[in-house]
Amino acid sequence: MKMALACLLALISFSALAIPALNNLSKEDVEKVGNEFAANFSHTTVSAPETDGLWGAEVGLIGGATASPNLRKIVNSSGGDGSDFKHIYHGGLMGRAHLPLDFFFEATYFPQREISDVKVQNKTIGAGWNAGGFFGLPLDLAAGINFSSGDVAFTQNQAGTVTGATKVNVNTKSSIYWIGASKTFLFFTPYVKVGYAHTQAEIDVSNSGNVGIFSYKAAQNETVDKNGAYLTIGGNLQFFFFKLGFEGTQINTVKSLTGKLSLDF
Repeated sequence: MKMALACLLALISFSALAIPALNNLSKEDVEKVGNEFAANFSHTTVSAPETDGLWGAEVGLIGGATASPNLRKIVNSSGGDGSDFKHIYHGGLMGRAHLPLDFFFEATYFPQREISDVKVQNKTIGAGWNAGGFFGLPLDLAAGINFSSGDVAFTQNQAGTVTGATKVNVNTKSSIYWIGASKTFLFFTPYVKVGYAHTQAEIDVSNSGNVGIFSYKAAQNETVDKNGAYLTIGGNLQFFFFKLGFEGTQINTVKSLTGKLSLDF
């Protein structure tokens, strides 16, 4: 477990987890940034919607980055250096199992860690059914559902006050409903998934002076939701028990790239 986490930390560049500056946020700002964080922590095991045989298991590591132009813009306008926030990062331990009748279950987990004074935690689950495998079709054709939750917490200096530090917590959730198809060619399996995504982000603020970061309300918290399209295109390469995966995803206009290294039995 410790060795796997060490490898995962090496895969992800956490330099971008410097403390951002978030001040004077509009409702639109909160919606856009919340959607970026929620999409970043959404579920993926970088897996084709396939099953092979009655039983199977896969374990490994995933890591990737999500484009965050809105976060970069807000940090710049708040007086920080937005160039450090072109992307936000995600990763975790992944597991996948397929069972008789061509059902499959997936999960990822990144335990709470404090990196560069930023606390991060992420856990996701997914499940689906491969109708293509069940009915013996010439390709895998599946439907599935994913859920995720992610947390980011940091403390920033509150500009223009004497209250010292402001604690900011961003809690995200997402749910995705999809259909997908894949086809294996020798050792390469390309795949595509399309569907519907719902993301939610809650931002909580606390400090001794009761000073918020929102320009439109005095309250210290805000929750935003967004619904939209989901699209993933990827591929898996398998060499004996070793599997490499890569995929590009778009959730509610937010784009991300994720890679995988795993053992597949």
